[in-house]
Order: sequence, then structure tokens, then C-alpha cells
Amino acid sequence: MERSTFTIGEEFRIMDKQKFDSIVKPFAYARQTPYLKNPKYANEKILIEEPRQVLISSAYHKGLWWYKETIDTVKMMLKGKDSGFIAFDYLLAIKHNIKTKKAIAKDRSTMDEITFLEEYENIPWGENSNAYFKLDMFNKNRILKKAFYPLRYDMLDKKKNPYDIKRTEGEIRVVSIDIATRKGSKNDNTIISCIRALPTAKGYNREYVYLESHQGEHTGKQALRIKQIYNDFEADYIVLDLQQAGITVFERLATITKDEERGVEYEAFTVFEHESLEKKLIEELQQKTLGANAKPVIYPIMANLKLNNDIAVDFRDRLQRNMCSFLINDDEAETYLSKYNKTYSKNNNNDVNLNIWFLKPYLETRLLINESINLEYSFSGGNIKLETTGTARKDRYTSCSYGGYFISLLELKLLKNNDSDYDFIFTYS
Repeated sequence: MERSTFTIGEEFRIMDKQKFDSIVKPFAYARQTPYLKNPKYANEKILIEEPRQVLISSAYHKGLWWYKETIDTVKMMLKGKDSGFIAFDYLLAIKHNIKTKKAIAKDRSTMDEITFLEEYENIPWGENSNAYFKLDMFNKNRILKKAFYPLRYDMLDKKKNPYDIKRTEGEIRVVSIDIATRKGSKNDNTIISCIRALPTAKGYNREYVYLESHQGEHTGKQALRIKQIYNDFEADYIVLDLQQAGITVFERLATITKDEERGVEYEAFTVFEHESLEKKLIEELQQKTLGANAKPVIYPIMANLKLNNDIAVDFRDRLQRNMCSFLINDDEAETYLSKYNKTYSKNNNNDVNLNIWFLKPYLETRLLINESINLEYSFSGGNIKLETTGTARKDRYTSCSYGGYFISLLELKLLKNNDSDYDFIFTYS
């Protein structure tokens, strides 16, 4: 048997190429077999075994270095060189009774298209030439290890959320929501994202510390959940998509909300009168506010072609300037949680739902990135138009980019107060 170096799964896919070449590869060496010490065979060079590398992984994004390494391996194999490649998909697992059709169908129903393509069909995926966002824009900004978590039901008796993130001086917190109500629709989810805006000399650095998704919930339940997360996150503002059912959610947010589960009442919210909003819209939303002394924290988004263009340009610009930070990938998160989260480490998979709860923000971040790099752009009337392909969604992108756009509006005041000479270009109309 030849001495091999093994690199398996996510470790191989996310490892830096330089580290792979300088650390992993040198571990491969010719096996020191006992029979080579026998004088009879000592000088037989043909018996010396060559080192071998064995790389095992599911498919992943084409934009990372592993894909070129794999393609080079396949080419070497086809040329008859000392190299080999083999790939399996879920059909083989069904044939050998490792998986059942029912189990695969169940997994598929709860999984986004890209993840299923990579993990089950073993087909690498990557952005095409029309992709507006590139994978590298996100990967270089996936640096956040600690996620924020709202309170669970079994934590309601605690005076303080044990999974809160300490607020820094000058920080602004935003809860941003893309609203949906069509239950069962594959392309329509309500997404709630929590964003920390941390002041710097060049503007706010946005930290996307939490996302959660809901499908087809009643507007009353959505409004309640928004207020729960707003309260737990100790947020300053809510950015709300007003299209379709969004206006109904606003009306429910604009009244006192009773939380029977937590035994509390949440105050009414109303529109935040920012100068970028039309006076007519502000007046309309104020008229829909039934709660007395409502707190002005809601920034409404009424998207149109021009505004969608501005939001897309703003989000891409912040990505390119490394002013957005995202949670690390879910495999790294498991290692982090096992080491630093006592509840997670002591669970030992006894409560699968608890493990899923801890990993969910990291998984949602992966889906956000998959959605974003799947968006193709075209031009319409001089504006950028982003569209999904196939059954892909863009709800997570919408929620996060809306929140980021609002932070950019607040950024104008921050930079003005800082008397910064930073060349900041941003317009709204």
C-alpha cells in the first residue's frame, strides 16, 4: 500500500491553495516497506512506492481553486498519466439501498436548488458571465464566527439574551425584512435579517449576524416575529418591503402587539421620516398608524426599476470595498461552536433540533450567497435589472441588500459629521 495524504470534504474545498501546497502535499512520502531492507530487494527501484494524494469531497463552487485542481486531475487521467478521478451521485446511493427515494425527495423539498446540485448530484456550480455578484466578493468577507440568536422558548425566563452581541459605541442595528405570504411557493419566502452597522472612518461596516426564513405565514404572525427579533436584537430601525403584503404587515406593526407566548406587549411602530422618502408616502403610512405614540423606526421600501438599480449597485460596491461581513461557512461553524459554545458542545447530537438551531444562521448565510451569485443582470432603460434563473430565489438577497441600502443613507450623515475626505458617491431619488 502506498503512503497517502488524505484531505476530505470541506477542509479541501475551503483550504487556501498555498497552505494545501505547503502543508498538506509535503506529508506524502514513499512508504518505508520492511522488505526493502532486505539486500535482495534494496536496489530494486521498481519496488519503491510512489506517494499518493487522495482527495474526497462533494462538489462545490467552480470559483474556488479546487475546481481547477480537479479538472487538471481528470485531464491527466484521460492522457493515461498516473492519476484517477471518480464521481458518484445520489442515484448510486439509491441503487445500493444507502438512501431511499423517499428520503432523497424529502431532502430535496427542504433544500435550495444549488445545494442539491452540489451535494446530491455532485455537479459543481459557479456564476456565469452574466452574474452580477461573484463568489469571491462574499468569500473574502466571510469572517464572522459569532452569530446572533433571538430568544428560544426555553430561554424566556432569562433576564438577558445569552446569545446577544455586545453593542459598540456608535453602532446602529437594523432588522430588514423581505415580505412574502404565498404558502408553498418555491420562489417566495419572508426573510428577516439582522445587521450591525459599525462606524468607521470610511462609513459603516455592515455585519450580517443573523437570518431566518418563513414560508407562507399569516401577516399577524409575521409582524409578531418581527417585533420579537427587533426586541431581542435591541434594534434601532426596521427596513420593510412594502410591496404586496408588506403594507398589511406595516399596519399590524403600527399597532400594539400582544405576545401571548412571552407574556408581553410590544409598542406600536410607524414610519421613520427620512429625507429620501416622498412626503406623500410618509403621510399615507402615518394615516395607517393606529397605535398612539407610535415609535418612528420603520423605513419603507417601495421598489421600482431605478431603486432596485441603486440597491444592487450599493450592495455590490460595499462587497467590493470589504464593508460587508458575513458568517463563516457551516462546517467551520460546527468547529467553532463545539469549542466555544457550551450548550452546543455538551449536546453531543442528543437534540438534533438544538444543533440545527445553532447552525441555522450559518446555513442561511450560505443560501444568501448562493442566491446572490445566481442573479443574472441585464440593462433596462439604463438601469441594472437582476433576475433569478430556474427555480432559484432572491429573497435573502433582497432582505440583506435593502438593509444595506438604508445603512448607506444613514452613512451620509456619519461621513458628514466625521468631516471625512473619503470620496463617497451615493444618490437617491
